[in-house]
Amino acid sequence: MEARLTEGPVGRHLWELMVPMMIGLLAMISFGLVDAWFVSRLGPLPLAAVSFTQPVGFVVAAVAMGIGVGASSVIARLLGQGNKRRVRRIATHAFLLSGLLGLVLLALGWIFMEDLFGLMGADETTMPLVRDYMEIYLIGLIFVVGPVIGGSILRALGDAKSPGVLLTLTAVVNAILDPIFIFGLFGFPRMEVQGAALATVFANVISLSAMLVIGIRRDKFLTLRGMRLILDSWKRILHVGLSATASGLMAPLTSAFVVAMVARFGQTAVAGFGVGVRTEALALLPYMALGAAIGPFVGQNAGAERMDRVREAHNWCLRFTTIYGLSVAALLSIFAEPIVGLFTHDEGAMRAAVTQLRILPWTYCLLGVTMISNTSLNALGKPLAAMMVSLCRTLLVYVPLSWLLGLLFGLIGVFFGGALGNLVSASVGIVLLRRGMRQVELTGALPDNNRVKAQA
Repeated sequence: MEARLTEGPVGRHLWELMVPMMIGLLAMISFGLVDAWFVSRLGPLPLAAVSFTQPVGFVVAAVAMGIGVGASSVIARLLGQGNKRRVRRIATHAFLLSGLLGLVLLALGWIFMEDLFGLMGADETTMPLVRDYMEIYLIGLIFVVGPVIGGSILRALGDAKSPGVLLTLTAVVNAILDPIFIFGLFGFPRMEVQGAALATVFANVISLSAMLVIGIRRDKFLTLRGMRLILDSWKRILHVGLSATASGLMAPLTSAFVVAMVARFGQTAVAGFGVGVRTEALALLPYMALGAAIGPFVGQNAGAERMDRVREAHNWCLRFTTIYGLSVAALLSIFAEPIVGLFTHDEGAMRAAVTQLRILPWTYCLLGVTMISNTSLNALGKPLAAMMVSLCRTLLVYVPLSWLLGLLFGLIGVFFGGALGNLVSASVGIVLLRRGMRQVELTGALPDNNRVKAQA
């Protein structure tokens, strides 16, 4: 294990981290699109039911990614400082934390399932289908959470290729199993929406198994030594991880609120919104990959006191997000109807999705800035500032404005509320990140700087 990101061209390192992750994320986003396509063959109600479950999937991902961000932040800084023994300890304890997290989420999801989806707008026609999907998905949550945290650990070590390969493997397995389980091919029973959930769980079981093999046998970053310090490790992970989780939860909670807003315009509008969300996820893939890349880069270089490279990376990211965001917005505006037509021909669903894809993409470049700022602040060990960026996008702007503008202007107002949220959060993110970088340059104020030698 070496701090490989503290030397060499900044742009090259970012590309090398970003491209494998982008391929893996493309596979994972196709995961959701494949699910939507196969389920849509069952009719608009099953598609609407699976769309209702999207915010729950986002919550699970947000919690897992938040803990992963916490582990990655600590590991990258320690690696930059040269403390390999503590890197192994933190990585092992992060994996154990993922198992505990999966059990907690399973219990909460099972207890509050009916109330949650009722609040989101699921009615008597979609609730039984939602229940069919969620009962299987919840049982497999441990296998969903583990690979997310494991991927964050590998990227913190500078290895973006392995997480990308494993994400691709997961998506391929899901694509193979989806039609088999949903439609009952090759002698399997026809399970419909239950089959989509079962395919998801099986695919993640394979991914987690491969991740553990990498950690134990190949990279040897997992160890049973230092178990008495597990609570100390969890404390350090959660210092950033809890705030990162809170920040991440704001997006799915906002999504759940928006689903409830959209549901006022009919169940088919919810189906269309689900198609729009999945399409947006595909379009935002480079931003997500860059966000995954910038965290380890900032962490290792900040730990090695190379803030000049952190600033150079930030400027590179701003150029990329602007050029890419405006380009993809133009393409989605032009081709919105044929894209949505791949998933549904229902008039109400198409109208909702096309409206969404002709408004929100024009602020993707701002959303990219928000993502980069949030990840970089967490990597610098400034989770509260990162959480403030997320708050500005979601609860402080998107939720109240989408509610107000939705009442005044209908469905189009809901989407304009999201666009304004992206504008505000990008502005706040740039200000807070630049302030945070100045503080680190002037004071060297990184977590663990004063404790490394004592515990090395």
